[in-house]
Amino acid sequence: MRWKKLGRIFVAAGQSEWVHSHGIIPIARPLGDFRYRVYFTPRDRLIRSNVSWLDIDIRNPTTVLRLSQQPLLAPGALGYFDDCGAIGCWIVEHNGLEHLYYQGWNRGVTVGFYVAVGLATRPAGDPDRPFKRISDGPILDRCVQEPVFISDPAVLIENGTWRMWYQSGRPWTPHDDQMLPSYDIRYATSSDGKNWNLTSTSSLTFAHPGEVAIARFCPLREADGHYKAWYSYRSNDWGYRIGLATSADGIDWIRHDEKVGIERDPNSWEGAMICYPYVIDTEIGRVMFYNGGRYGDAGFGIAVLEQE
Repeated sequence: MRWKKLGRIFVAAGQSEWVHSHGIIPIARPLGDFRYRVYFTPRDRLIRSNVSWLDIDIRNPTTVLRLSQQPLLAPGALGYFDDCGAIGCWIVEHNGLEHLYYQGWNRGVTVGFYVAVGLATRPAGDPDRPFKRISDGPILDRCVQEPVFISDPAVLIENGTWRMWYQSGRPWTPHDDQMLPSYDIRYATSSDGKNWNLTSTSSLTFAHPGEVAIARFCPLREADGHYKAWYSYRSNDWGYRIGLATSADGIDWIRHDEKVGIERDPNSWEGAMICYPYVIDTEIGRVMFYNGGRYGDAGFGIAVLEQE
């Protein structure tokens, strides 16, 4: 596998009060006529997360055609699980509604942050319309099966079953006088997309010396029924890289990180890391949107698959 990088699309750099920095976790959705809406999450001047969007023509993807003038989802009310921000993670359409799964977060006390999964919806076919939360509370939070945290979901609907791959918190660990998070990927199912059966099934866990985190799992079901997934992984001593895994059933995955075909260029806009991939098939072929910099502070770019 080999990817050709086409360049950076966007980085938040004070365009507005709420598009102040970053621009993480791109999610691309087709609008027709080669146009794509890319949803992403910038930070405002108070370091809170808001869901935003921009439009591109996939034939010239590094030129921004339109940029949102308002957040699609803003931080929740003070004291709620998402009062420090809403981070868009995945969008899936079902029965005339778009479902936005998002990660709400609060600043922590004994640890750096607390996170949980929320759900917001809107009618399909109106892409400028803001999303509306289905509830003020999360649909998934710390519980018996997930005592540390649960976050960053990806969702596919197959044969009436909603399938979720999510970031499962492992115990926080001390490192250089601070507590750092650790997380890998687990699997859950649902009949309605709201009430989830947490199976405690581990889908993808650590494989490299020092590895402590796997994030932004992006599964794709191929025409032959098999699956590929892209994700980012890191240690506490080296930054995020992008990995690749395959699966026959979407539950048990085999890692092929050495075959992913895309690496960080430290001398480019990517800088310290590449992370948070989102892969979609388009009119120009299979493309990957991904973040660069430290946890996405350099914005996001795009690459096209040159060789399978």
